[in-house]
Amino acid sequence: MNKIILLAFSLCAIFTAQSQTVSITVTVNNVKSSKGIIKVCFFNKETGFPEKTNLAVKCVSATAKKGVMQIKVEGIAPGNYAIAVHHDANNDGIFNTNFFGIPTEASGASNGAKGKMGPPKYSDAVIAIDKNKTQVAISIE
Repeated sequence: MNKIILLAFSLCAIFTAQSQTVSITVTVNNVKSSKGIIKVCFFNKETGFPEKTNLAVKCVSATAKKGVMQIKVEGIAPGNYAIAVHHDANNDGIFNTNFFGIPTEASGASNGAKGKMGPPKYSDAVIAIDKNKTQVAISIE
């Protein structure tokens, strides 16, 4: 009997957690080629933003398609996030830069945040995500 009660509570917790998440459609503008992948990452803190995707709350990838892409990201808990988009054109899993640290692959961030002498700041890219905010557009350069 205790196992049945525990299972019931577990299922309720799972369904409650799922109902408290939202799906976000990220529109990626200005994809220059159909080579490689487009990676979209959600960061809920400054640490690692935008390059260290292993520190992101969630990342999804899609095969690149020249022009405009829409990528649906599911299971995002409402809150504040900075979103980073990277076109990994050579599909090597690395945010490639030149000798001076300047990106050689296209990238972008929420709020159109741009870096000055480095990557964009988390504080410039942070947006509120909730059930009323289900679409975000990001242009990559």
